[in-house]
Amino acid sequence: MRKAIVVAVSAVTAVAAIAATVASADTARVASPAAPNCKLATIALTGPYTGPAGSAGLDQRNWGRTFLSFWNSGKAIPGVPRTLKRTKLKAIESDTQLNPQVAATVAVQLRSNKDVIAVNGFSGSQENVAGGPILRRGGLSFVSGSATRASLTDPSTADGGVLRNGFFRRVVPNDNFQARTDVTYMRQKLGVGSGDSVMTVDSAEAYSVPLITLASSLLRAANVNVDRQSQPATQTDFTALANRAVAQKVKVVLFATQVASNAQLFAQQLKARGYNGEFMGTDGTFDSTNFKFPGAYISSFSLDIHDVPVAKPYVAAFEKKYGETISFGAPSFVAVQAMAMGISAACANGKVSRAEVRREIGKVKMSNTILGAPVAFDKAGDVAGGVGFSIFKIGNDGSYNIVQKG
Repeated sequence: MRKAIVVAVSAVTAVAAIAATVASADTARVASPAAPNCKLATIALTGPYTGPAGSAGLDQRNWGRTFLSFWNSGKAIPGVPRTLKRTKLKAIESDTQLNPQVAATVAVQLRSNKDVIAVNGFSGSQENVAGGPILRRGGLSFVSGSATRASLTDPSTADGGVLRNGFFRRVVPNDNFQARTDVTYMRQKLGVGSGDSVMTVDSAEAYSVPLITLASSLLRAANVNVDRQSQPATQTDFTALANRAVAQKVKVVLFATQVASNAQLFAQQLKARGYNGEFMGTDGTFDSTNFKFPGAYISSFSLDIHDVPVAKPYVAAFEKKYGETISFGAPSFVAVQAMAMGISAACANGKVSRAEVRREIGKVKMSNTILGAPVAFDKAGDVAGGVGFSIFKIGNDGSYNIVQKG
């Protein structure tokens, strides 16, 4: 009980710290910016290009760059009508380090830049909680290729109420779907039944806590014994949790983190302690350079982009310039595409504003995408269409092999 209280207090303290950062970073609202240039419009690409999620962030950045290369050269892109007159784009790139305080600072900078008309990001859910309200107050639309916290698009929650419909959108499904996918897979494929034990672990931040909370609730509803745990991402010694898992003979450990190397460490330490059950990481662990523990499972909106026929020329262009993709950033290609199509529609009469871009992005409908599925947005900003959460199993060679398509 004492541990639970400490975790709860830590979570409240973290939220308060983020709120204070936003307040200090956003001390004054800026006036409406001057009209941007429709001949060469400016957008922002944001992501954790350095820090613990750097490999995933760079993959996102490079997919954004790949899109801009195809877009500005007039090459064919799935879902872009041939009749659409393209507004050429240039990008400002901002490193958010998967840090809400840094994201808040970046948001102030982008909001104040009169040339920036839309933002790709933020990558992490906690970054949107911190930086999103600042972008909104500047009238900026922002589209994420990876933020899955469900409440970001729910107007009945504090997050959704602050971000408000029409500002934040995403091209990936939210964590309400992920939690249900994970629990269903554990029960139907991993043999978790009534009376069995499962350990669920969050990383004490805005992405993982609600995801693990819902998954734990769904498991308890199925009469599964749940050992609900929390450990901050900065703490990389999982020995105590591994000992608990072994002592309680848990059948599955479900771990939500945005730091894939932490999943690797956790799985290794479980094995070292004699754990024989299954290990499943959530979408933040989808990074084959840092999480490659044989036999582990991953639930993710990502897919092996090499297996999508329509994506082949774009994968080839990406890998020729940047090396092998880990696939995590492929949805960011689609997120920037939504922005580009919205900006072009807004620029049809030669004039544009941030408000007009927000409205037009909401109207974007892609008949197909490099993800192999159509994409549009509902009124809340969630993706309509697109891909679901798939389940992967890591092979002995570290390969990600799909065992259930989303």
